[in-house]
Amino acid sequence: MVAVVSVKPLFKHPGRWVAGLIVLGLGLAGLGIYTALRPPTRPETPTAAPSPTKSPSTGAIAALGRLEPAGEVIRVAPPSSTGGTSRVLRLLMQEGGRVQAGQVIAVMDVYERLYAAAVQADAQVREAQTRVNQVRVGAKQGDIEAQQATVARLQAQLQNADREYQRYQALYRSGAISASELDNRRLTLETTVRELEQARKQLNSIAEVRPTDIQQAEAQLQVAIANLQRAKADLETATVRSPINGQVIKIHTREGEQVIGQFGGGSSQSDSCNCIAELGKTDQMFAVAEVYETDVARIRKGQQATITSSAFPGSISGTVEQIGLQIRKNDVLNTDPAADTDARVIEVKIRLADSRRVAGLTNLQVRVEIAP
Repeated sequence: MVAVVSVKPLFKHPGRWVAGLIVLGLGLAGLGIYTALRPPTRPETPTAAPSPTKSPSTGAIAALGRLEPAGEVIRVAPPSSTGGTSRVLRLLMQEGGRVQAGQVIAVMDVYERLYAAAVQADAQVREAQTRVNQVRVGAKQGDIEAQQATVARLQAQLQNADREYQRYQALYRSGAISASELDNRRLTLETTVRELEQARKQLNSIAEVRPTDIQQAEAQLQVAIANLQRAKADLETATVRSPINGQVIKIHTREGEQVIGQFGGGSSQSDSCNCIAELGKTDQMFAVAEVYETDVARIRKGQQATITSSAFPGSISGTVEQIGLQIRKNDVLNTDPAADTDARVIEVKIRLADSRRVAGLTNLQVRVEIAP
């Protein structure tokens, strides 16, 4: 017997059947479009960023660094004892020029006033020295001779007055003169005696060299010498001298511009340095590499290093000379956005074998590779 299936129920509700076919078709079409437009999926595998301080191929320690002259850059300002603000009167150096230790490189505007004070103090010393010499020698020979003549004259007057008095005494006893006339002759005699005694004392005083007079004159001389030394010291503060044999890297304050003591105030053109100039021993340049603290144990003095930069062709070799004693945050920033900008590093100073090529590139950012 053949079973007969009735199809009538399927078409009992033809609207529902048509709607279902439409929904099914739209669903299949959307799935096809999504599958066609979806990018191919790749398995996600974590990739570690390359270490900025280690070279996988050679095991060398790589780091960013900067160039600086031996002894670092020295900022030179006028002595603070100039008293407040002062202006540069004359500049005796040129940017890029060579200077010697102790050489005057600038003169401040207080120089002329302090120079006049020093000249005056020097004159006072000479005056005090002359006074000491006079006291030691005593009075002038002419003054002594003049006083001796005065004494001799008064001695002669005394002899005459004594003879006159003796004669008037005889006349008085004979009754030829009165008592008042005799008294006048006695008064003349006594006056001459007193004048002679005074003249002799003055002669002794002129000819005598007293130790106390010499001590007083010498003390005044020492005071004058001390004033001269102070004036010279003040005058020295009006000049700025180079502390090193080196090169003028940058001049920050020009003639007529103001400087306030040491690293205070100053020219509007001074950038970040309120000094007169920056000097450096550019004859010997160093690369200061900022090595991660995790690599400090691999660094030792005498290691060879290679320094490169786009600012000069090729590379420059160097030798590790100094390893820092303090861990701090890095100063040289990497241009890689994925680099650690707050890394803890230690500074390693590398002496360059050829400083001439980079003598004018202080603070240049370089890349350093230290051989293991």
